[in-house]
Amino acid sequence: MITVLNVDGQKITPCLPDRAWREVNRARAVWIDEQTIQLLYNPFSYRGYRKAALKRDKYTCLWCGCPARTVDHIIPSSKGGSDLPRNLLASCSDCNTKRGNRSALSYLKEKNYAVPNLWKICYRILRARYGKSIDK
Repeated sequence: MITVLNVDGQKITPCLPDRAWREVNRARAVWIDEQTIQLLYNPFSYRGYRKAALKRDKYTCLWCGCPARTVDHIIPSSKGGSDLPRNLLASCSDCNTKRGNRSALSYLKEKNYAVPNLWKICYRILRARYGKSIDK
């Protein structure tokens, strides 16, 4: 197990080495020594973002219309996507798992655009990619 320090240097829940490397490779943590990483962000602030995205989407999966308990990253975090609400959408665990780390647009094309919330998903994809500039 790898010791994890928060931004203030306090110990939080340890993690496995592969998770530690993933956080470091995403520039979200740095190695302090061989057995310790320090996070460069506050992981607890993201809980609010997740809840905000679920509430905004009325706890409904935008991919299939079923009840949603998880959030899906429009731009996968493995590809540099953020954890901010504009990059999150409500998703059921089945759709989230099926999509994996493919882009939202490629998954949408794979589903032949047959989703109950097509316009919402298209808007969210554009917003995640281009930010507020599409709102003007």
